[in-house]
Amino acid sequence: MGVSVDTPASYERSLPADDTSTRYVSGMTGLAHETRAFRDTVGSFATGVTVVTTHCHGAPQGMTLNSFTSVSLDPLLVLVSLAHGTRTLDGVQASKKMAVNVLHRNQQEIALAFAKRNGEFPTEHAVLDPHGFYSVRHSLAIMRCEVFDIVTAGDHELVIGEVVHFESSPGEPLIFHRGAFGGLDEDALVPRGRVIGISDGEGWM
Repeated sequence: MGVSVDTPASYERSLPADDTSTRYVSGMTGLAHETRAFRDTVGSFATGVTVVTTHCHGAPQGMTLNSFTSVSLDPLLVLVSLAHGTRTLDGVQASKKMAVNVLHRNQQEIALAFAKRNGEFPTEHAVLDPHGFYSVRHSLAIMRCEVFDIVTAGDHELVIGEVVHFESSPGEPLIFHRGAFGGLDEDALVPRGRVIGISDGEGWM
């Protein structure tokens, strides 16, 4: 996974008293170990879980991913990162549209169904909606997008979608952290009216 190193005394003093985790640094192992260590590192960032769906020539495609972010309010833009060689990427490139479905906490089974490599599209979990997009049933939010731009980044394509229709409902999101699903405990509430994630030049202070 990486190389264990001693941490500086100043850093150790900043850690919680019960934090006994092993630290790792990059640049000192082989590529395979480095890749695994990097995946573990970015896995420290807890995210929601989405299913990206599309369809081309009558065939639906979809996949589970957590590499999703909002980009712009004017126009309404979102971004997903799709790996080269995936059927979902091929479908999005051909159809020029996609739906981003944000999963509810109780939809772990759906996340796993869409995460099966080379698996069949789980039609029991999605429906072709009146807007012409495949929507995951009972998802927490849906953003229906037309492709705005596609940017190559390493072994992925960054697909920027312009949101043409969206909907959301109350509920708790499914959370993904360090390879495991979970929920959300509200330790702190964002002040009403304060937007987090789309910079307004001030931040949350």
